[in-house]
Amino acid sequence: MSLKEIPAARRTWVLTQGSPLSHCITGLIVPALGGTVLVQRDAPAPLLDGLVVSGLDARSLLPVLDPEHGIAHCVRPEDLAAAAAERTDVAAVLVVSPTRYGAVADIRALADAAHASGVPLIVDESRRSPVFGRHPGLLPDALAHGADLSVTSGSAPVLRLGDGPHAELLRPLVERAVDLTRQTSCDALPARSLARDWDHVLASLETAAAIGAGVRKESRFSLVADGFGDVPGISGADPLRMAVNTRVGGVSGREAHRLLDQAGLGGTVVGATETVLTLALGEEAGPDAERLLDALHALPAGTAHPAEPLRISLPAPGPGRLTLREAFFGHHRVVDCAEAVGMVSAARVTACPPGVPVLLPGEVVTAETVAYLRLLARSREGRIRGAADAGATTLRVVQEPTGLW
Repeated sequence: MSLKEIPAARRTWVLTQGSPLSHCITGLIVPALGGTVLVQRDAPAPLLDGLVVSGLDARSLLPVLDPEHGIAHCVRPEDLAAAAAERTDVAAVLVVSPTRYGAVADIRALADAAHASGVPLIVDESRRSPVFGRHPGLLPDALAHGADLSVTSGSAPVLRLGDGPHAELLRPLVERAVDLTRQTSCDALPARSLARDWDHVLASLETAAAIGAGVRKESRFSLVADGFGDVPGISGADPLRMAVNTRVGGVSGREAHRLLDQAGLGGTVVGATETVLTLALGEEAGPDAERLLDALHALPAGTAHPAEPLRISLPAPGPGRLTLREAFFGHHRVVDCAEAVGMVSAARVTACPPGVPVLLPGEVVTAETVAYLRLLARSREGRIRGAADAGATTLRVVQEPTGLW
């Protein structure tokens, strides 16, 4: 099977230098379309790095928050439509599907909303298992549901062009960006490689199904995906990415990760919070399902004394004053949080839970954001990434833009 034969893929570029480059290429092509990009606020860091490269003005789309599990899911189509209607200079929309917890967005509705606003939809699919081909156990990819361009990762990062209304507009831009970075462009992978991946995905699906059935049978823990049907913006679950609520079984997700790692089973774990342990299958040789289930259900209850989930709402983002590029290359200084109010953030500061940035470079620091960070820092469950110090008592702000960009 050649990549030309895969449904919905009009053109595929297989890169040779890793997934961050594919995000930078995305950042290179979007400026040719307009001045502002709507981007999912909890998008992977390399995608934001691409926006630094591009110099685009970015406006964020907040995903649906799940207070029970302290995590974030997908962007709702109506929120995309409302954000696009507020501006006349939107160039493109960038969303993430599946999420780090396996939720698959309603790509068809998101694509319809983006196309109704006259802009392409680009989907970051870097959390999908990097396999080519089709199988009934795998959900269709974003291109099959109307996305114009998708970005995947893995040992061979891939940019794939869809069949949507903006495909012909995007194609020459992607080709020039790939040429600029001198990456390999090819239309086919060796048949032997495809066959190996096909066998691997079948084995991974069987392992995932066994793990899911085992978790449900024992009933000590629960699968987050079993509640996806009640969450707006979610159309399905990635069968190879499983989020397990370990808190209900008396152990925190972080403690579960630590103990599984000690047992030699941590390679499948790709993330952990106080509530959730996330497993990903399909990248490498999967674990023995029975052994993993035995270790999971043998975890001692109460060892980590899980705290109650933080049921607090994220503060509204401050207004954007600079682009990510201007903030990144501006002169920075570190100030006390209270002093930072009214200044422009120079860093991406992420609150966990729910794993969504409360500050992006170029945004004004608000009093509400500082109060939220202080509350999170005092809590047992909270984690803050990107502040100038571990306790988030200081923040990095832009002293002045350089004027170079």
